Amino acid sequence: MRRSSLFLLLVIEVLSLFVFENMRALFATLEAREREGITAMAELQADLYVLRLGRTPPPRSDGFASIERLAAGTDGRQVVTGEDGAPLLEVRRRLADGSGLRFRRPLRSPQLGSFLGMRKVLTLLIVILGLAIVLSGVYLAMQLRRRKAAPGAQARAAGTGSPLQDYLVEMKSAQQDLQELVAAQRRAAGAQEELNRGIVQNIHLGVIYVSAAGRVEIFNPAAQRLFGRSFAAAKNAPLETVLSGHPELARFILAAVGRSAAEIESGPFVFAVEVVPIGAEQDGAPADAAPAGEKLQGRLALVRDVGEERRRERVRRQGENLMMLGEMAASLAHEVRNSLGVVLGYSKAMSGEPEKTAKIVREIQFLTEMMEGFLRFARPVDKVARKPVALGPLVAAAGAAHELAVDLPASPLQVQGDPLLLNVVLGNLALNARQAGAKRLGVRFAAGPPAAMVIADDGPGIPAANAEKVWLPFFSSRDKGTGMGLATVKKLLSALGADIQLLNPGQPGAQFKITFYS
Repeated sequence: MRRSSLFLLLVIEVLSLFVFENMRALFATLEAREREGITAMAELQADLYVLRLGRTPPPRSDGFASIERLAAGTDGRQVVTGEDGAPLLEVRRRLADGSGLRFRRPLRSPQLGSFLGMRKVLTLLIVILGLAIVLSGVYLAMQLRRRKAAPGAQARAAGTGSPLQDYLVEMKSAQQDLQELVAAQRRAAGAQEELNRGIVQNIHLGVIYVSAAGRVEIFNPAAQRLFGRSFAAAKNAPLETVLSGHPELARFILAAVGRSAAEIESGPFVFAVEVVPIGAEQDGAPADAAPAGEKLQGRLALVRDVGEERRRERVRRQGENLMMLGEMAASLAHEVRNSLGVVLGYSKAMSGEPEKTAKIVREIQFLTEMMEGFLRFARPVDKVARKPVALGPLVAAAGAAHELAVDLPASPLQVQGDPLLLNVVLGNLALNARQAGAKRLGVRFAAGPPAAMVIADDGPGIPAANAEKVWLPFFSSRDKGTGMGLATVKKLLSALGADIQLLNPGQPGAQFKITFYS
């Protein structure tokens, strides 16, 4: 082989080695980014799994190989070796009760396998090219020793045309291949970014990303609906301004140093919020271990309103408490009623003092009526119908039955419920208003969701000290009142999946709001 061709071959081999080494470095970078993407997605899925705990049906595994409950929980992640020798990603999350969950999933994907395979192939090619360069260099050195310098220089000058042209063509081809590879990597990165953007835009949780300076950079549609502010108005604005109606929530997000979670009440809202500091890591330590502000890039907050869930839970607990109270008192009321019957029989047989006998009979009849009412209250509501019910006619009928004028709104309201139970509820409210001295009922409807109705009378109102007691059995501010009217209203509405509350304790004209959650 001519020395010029051998020299050109050696140059091509060195350049090829350089190209392959750069390609291997590129695939190593792609492999590292893919691992980071898998890790970030696993952490997001673990966070979503923790937020969905306690729902019905139970949350899915979201692709994890295993999910284990731990006695003591910490937040963090690490890569461990599985039983088959393959790497496993292990994500730990701490729960509110101090326990934890450990999520495991294989650290692999089709793209990761492709990148790893390409890197191995390029490593093999680099080794082969290295050996080829060594052999070519040794052979060229031997050729230079055998020939004189002048003839060798002439030969190199005579043979530089065609090999140099081939070399330029090869370099241009390698450059084009490298450009195509970079373009493909950019397309893959763009697709991954588009996927992440789609997740943030469509997730039901409010996602807020705040920079280290406290300014909003991400404000997804769920957050816009939750806080009533557009992305254009929130972008680059201070978080205190964006959440001006909820200062406690803004302070909690900005004060979070490590991963933090809490429920924050703000007016009618109850926010379940989790804050994850971004970039607050040092030497691979988890964010919880990093000092405040250490390399902090920003904070990611996941927010949702759980107020309705808490209200539903309160209604459910109230129903359970009423059922338990009824079960405990039913047997006692039964025995008292039997004893009152015996006393009533003997008192009627007394003839010496008719006035005292009449008083005894009235008291016994009052106690008997009260026990009968309580026994009816204690019985469980076995069957609850679910069909469309117009509330306006029911309120009008209840007011007419107790000689009350009713002012109905122009727009009707229809809910899913049991007309018989609703008739009892509205009848008891109208009776209470009449007994308190009211002459008129005012009604307001709210279509919701959830649907609601406010009933107001023109009576003297309910004292603030009695605002919670009026829902208890046997409590009455009237002489000889049984105290079962509003207790029965509370129980029947709980059975209907609704709730009632007094809006204006201590003010004239009692206002009751009934909210229909189902």
